[in-house]
Amino acid sequence: MTVATRGDWKADLMPDDCEAISIARRYSFEEFERLRAGVVPRSMDDRWFIYYEEPWLFLHRSWTGYCIFRVRFERVNDGMAIAQAFVNRKPEQYRGAEDDDVLLGTLLDSRAGRDVRKQVIAYVRNQQGKGLLPFVGGD
Repeated sequence: MTVATRGDWKADLMPDDCEAISIARRYSFEEFERLRAGVVPRSMDDRWFIYYEEPWLFLHRSWTGYCIFRVRFERVNDGMAIAQAFVNRKPEQYRGAEDDDVLLGTLLDSRAGRDVRKQVIAYVRNQQGKGLLPFVGGD
C-alpha cells in the first residue's frame, strides 16, 4: 500500500481561523492503517488529498490544497479513536456547514473501508449542490 505524504500534493497549513468540532469515531487497527495511508488524487474527480503525520490526519481539498479538516487520533484498547478534530473556518477557503461532523465522519469511514452509501445519500440530499461531496479515491 502506498502511503501519502505532505509533499505528494499541494497542502496549505490549517489556518488559525479554525474551530474544534465534536466527532466520536473508533477504528480497528486495520481500518486505521487505511486512514494512515491517506489518498493522493489521481484525477480531477478525486476531491480530497489526505495524509497522516503522527498523530494528525490532514484532509485537504485537492483542487485548492486548503486544509479543511485536521484530526488527532489516540490509541485505545481495540484500535484508534478520534481525540480531537478541527475544521477550517476561513470563509474564503471553506464555507462550512452545520454538519461538518457528518462530512468528516463520512470521509473517514469511507477511507477506512466502511460502507458509507447511506451516509453519502443523506449528506448529498442535505447539501443541495454545495459542492463538497464526500468521495475519496485511492486504493
